[in-house]
Order: sequence, then structure tokens, then C-alpha cells
Amino acid sequence: MNTNRRHLLHLAALSTTALALPGRSLATVTERSGSPDRKVTHKTFWRNTLSCDNAAVPVSQRNRRVATLADFGGTQQCTMLKDSFEGPFFFCTNPGAADIARGQPGAPLVIALRAINAATCQPIQDAVIDVWHCDAKGLYSGQNLAVDEPLKETSHTPPVNDDRHCRGALRTDADGIAEFRSIYPGYYVERAIHIHFKVHIGQRAFLTNQALLPEADNAAVLAMAPYNVPRKSPRFTNAQEADWGLQTMKVVQRGQARLALLDVALEV
Repeated sequence: MNTNRRHLLHLAALSTTALALPGRSLATVTERSGSPDRKVTHKTFWRNTLSCDNAAVPVSQRNRRVATLADFGGTQQCTMLKDSFEGPFFFCTNPGAADIARGQPGAPLVIALRAINAATCQPIQDAVIDVWHCDAKGLYSGQNLAVDEPLKETSHTPPVNDDRHCRGALRTDADGIAEFRSIYPGYYVERAIHIHFKVHIGQRAFLTNQALLPEADNAAVLAMAPYNVPRKSPRFTNAQEADWGLQTMKVVQRGQARLALLDVALEV
């Protein structure tokens, strides 16, 4: 996919718009059903973005958190992120719990997002963060799509099954952090490896964006099973999406898992 085509998809979207750590045992259970999903409270038609009913979203458990404040760095990064396109695969899934892998095979990945007030550089407690990404095969749960076929639809694609892995929502703790236990995402045609996120304040979505993962980690993970299966389509690198201006998450090794971190600064 060339730059022009990627820009066209981007503009079309805007317009139509199991972890094991030392001393810790966190069992994962295969769970297909994530229904019922949260209700949609608001839809911005010109950007095709959704806000969700967040009343039942649980707080991210600070006492079980893998990420420390030091992992994010000594100085909070409070440069406001721009709103981006939501893509076709988001829906207001049942928040469930921190373990969003739900038994899916793949390299363990902890995703820690810190919500920050861009004006004060202070953490935002009680924000709701949705995370969604594809599985090791490059597939989004709830969908039955071919990973090696170019995307033809940029508006919302309603879920067609009850699979809800690699999706979830949590409320930020006192440090502004929501932490999810998942697996490293694979790739699908014409996209670099990425993770989507949406930040809600109350019942309204304030920021929708996505972040890339470092190329060194991408290469290392994709060389392992179950990622290293023959594919028709080549993998897009981060450099091939440089013109999108997406952030790249910081990744550190933590026990047997990778920990991916990102400061999410927004204007509230």
C-alpha cells in the first residue's frame, strides 16, 4: 500500500467517521463470550467515533500493577496527543477484567497507559481507557475478516461473533494508569503493528488514537510461534507509516513479559 492510498484510507475514516511474573500466578481462562457489550452513549457522525456507557467499568488494580512510575520516566510527557481515526473494529465491549488476552496464544504483553492533563501535566484519575488490538494471527475479535486482504470498509463493522479477546476497558488509578494483560499483537495487511486506545471522561470519549511498537520488539516477536507462520502479505514497518505521526510505545522487559508504556495527554 503506497502513501497516497494510506492517506486516502485515513481521510475516509475521518470523514465517515497470559502473563507469568516471578512470585506471581495469574491464571488465564479461555473465554469466548464478552457479551453483553456496553451501550453506545454518543456517536460523532462526522468522525464516526463512539462514546460508551462507562458506569460499570472497573478501576485498574494499583496493587497488582506491573508498571511503576519510574517506568514512564522522571518527567511526565504532557504534550497533547491529537485525536486520530477510530477505525472499523472498535465497539463498546464489555470491560471484563485486566486480563484481556482471555487465553489467546502469543507473547505476553502488559499494556500500561497513563492519562495526563495536558494543561497541568498531572495524572487524570477515574478516566476510562479502552484498548483494542489484533491477536497473534492479525485478527480482531468479533470479526471474521481475512488478514491478507486489503481493507475495503473504513466505517464501523459491527461484531459478528461473541469473541472479545484483546479488547477491554479499565478506569485509571490514582496515578492515572490503566494496565492490561494481553499478548503482543501480530500484523495484518497494509498496517504496521499497533495498539488502539480511547480515553473517556465520564460518558464521553475525549481522545481516540493508536500507537506503534518498537521495530526491534516487532522483529523478535514475529520470529517466534505462533507469529512465524507463512503469510501472503509482507509486514509494514513503522517507517512506512511515519507520515501518520503516531507515537511509539516504550517497551521494557519485565519478568517473562514485555511491558509497553505510553503517556496519553489530553485536554480536559
